[in-house]
Amino acid sequence: MAHASAADRVLTAVDAAADEVVAFTSELIRIPTVNPPGDAYEECAHMIGDRLAACGFEVEYHAAEGLPEHTPAHPRINVVGLRRGRSLRPAVHLNGHFDVVPAGAGWTVDPFGGAVRDGRIYGRGACDMKAGIAAAVYAAEAIRRTGVDLTGSIEVSGTVDEESGGFAGVAWLAQQGRLSSTRQDFVIIPEPLNVDRICIGHRGVYWFDVTTHGRIGHGSM
Repeated sequence: MAHASAADRVLTAVDAAADEVVAFTSELIRIPTVNPPGDAYEECAHMIGDRLAACGFEVEYHAAEGLPEHTPAHPRINVVGLRRGRSLRPAVHLNGHFDVVPAGAGWTVDPFGGAVRDGRIYGRGACDMKAGIAAAVYAAEAIRRTGVDLTGSIEVSGTVDEESGGFAGVAWLAQQGRLSSTRQDFVIIPEPLNVDRICIGHRGVYWFDVTTHGRIGHGSM
């Protein structure tokens, strides 16, 4: 019963924070973190980091040093927040990417305005996946506000370049040992999907070029 009561308190705190989640999502949308080329990453990483710090996290910034994508004009900056419980393990890590694909044509609202209308947030990244980052931050904050005593730790990260493979983001953090099975026990990625569906794995990604030779023809002819 004690566990159920704690869960109920946290869920109530989550509901109470709904307006804060929406407002933070809109703030993140207003930073045009377009990839390519990787605009405004540092600004967005620090906005996430500042919010994590305000929610009691220890905050680290990780630049993808040595990668060709990490340039003075477009630095690849990732942010990781840690909140310690009675011990570091078990550790739950919530990750979201804050880069977005270019807006393209056809928008009837400012794609980087973060407008809220009729119960919906409009803007590039509203779904994929700045709302997920905001939800992760305030899920952890709801636990803090209810005073739940954590055995282990919670981490929240905002990473770059998911839209182009994640090599300067999650992959770089993994290569540096910051993300590892020796440090984290569980990872939750609030990537947009159907509300009734939870995925327990991922295919991964592999980029390659294919060259073929032959005559051009339509596939259905």
